[in-house]
Amino acid sequence: MRSLALPLLLGFLSPVFLSAQVSYLERPDLLGKVEECLQFTYNFSFKEARELQRELAAATPQHPAPLFLDALIIYWDHFPLVPEDQASGQFEELMNRTVEMAKEMQEAEDTYLEGVFFDLFGRAFKAMFWADNGRASKLIPDLAPMYRQTKEGFELKEQFEEFYFSTGLYNYYIEAYPEAHPVYKPFLAFMQKGDKKLGLQQLNHAVNHSIYLKVESILFMSLIQLKYEKDLSTASLYAERLHREYPNNIYYQGHLVTVLLYLSRYDKAKEIISFMKHQHDDYSEMIRSMASAFFAEKMDENSRRAERDYKSTIEYATGFGPFADQYAAIGYMGLSRLELKSGDEKKSAEYARKAARLTSYPFILEN
Repeated sequence: MRSLALPLLLGFLSPVFLSAQVSYLERPDLLGKVEECLQFTYNFSFKEARELQRELAAATPQHPAPLFLDALIIYWDHFPLVPEDQASGQFEELMNRTVEMAKEMQEAEDTYLEGVFFDLFGRAFKAMFWADNGRASKLIPDLAPMYRQTKEGFELKEQFEEFYFSTGLYNYYIEAYPEAHPVYKPFLAFMQKGDKKLGLQQLNHAVNHSIYLKVESILFMSLIQLKYEKDLSTASLYAERLHREYPNNIYYQGHLVTVLLYLSRYDKAKEIISFMKHQHDDYSEMIRSMASAFFAEKMDENSRRAERDYKSTIEYATGFGPFADQYAAIGYMGLSRLELKSGDEKKSAEYARKAARLTSYPFILEN
């Protein structure tokens, strides 16, 4: 029986073994499906995204890409995903499985690049989820491996252009963050030095040449311009591209509306708000309340309506917890301006302090 069992066993294992060795980098057909799946996911077309994800899972059951895509679909389908949402457990589990499968890929030379990538970004997307929701302690177990793999990505980016994203982010943030927050300089002194200008160039390279991380690259270019470069006009170019390519994504809608309001491009902001008229979720209502408050304050000089809508924005934002702190800060700064205009400097300062506890974005706090 042993002589019969061995070939039978090998027969069952062979497809699994071959699937484990599949490299998407050598399969433009698979990468094409990944790109299409991501396009649907970021545009909130989840039925089509799931169909492509299932096709990839059936074709390559031992590859981490389908797990990674599944996690992203869950994240955006439940946006904004908060820890209290049951789907957050599914998201975390899928990213953990992505990391575990990626470790196996790193044992073979022909799948090593993808192994490092999915190991790094399975952890990175979990980290972003926890950081956005104010649970920084959850990041600790992944920080050391993420740092090691980010450094390794410096050397791998020419072979796998997705690493231009992590390399660019590192080069920029390792310099920009301590400049904006000097208290952290001693803690970052032992880490590899960066280069802000080079980091932006590398992120732009990722915008134009990556597949998995193209959309994140566009978003981070916009966020960097807002927070560190203080260039709202350039930030708006990236924000408009996100909305142009993924018009149904409510996060990108809100991001663009915010930038337009602070650029005083109210007519364009109204176009986006009008586009959102069929959306009735609380996140969309929060964006509408913020925009309505701005229109009332800046265009109509209707302080009563502006106050009502800024307070409504804060109420909606509070329901999403730390994830929507930026919108709450916008609401508080709006109330601060209204109180200052009415002559109540003490109350104005109180609202401004509340805003400063929620965000460090200069364009919010300085306007």
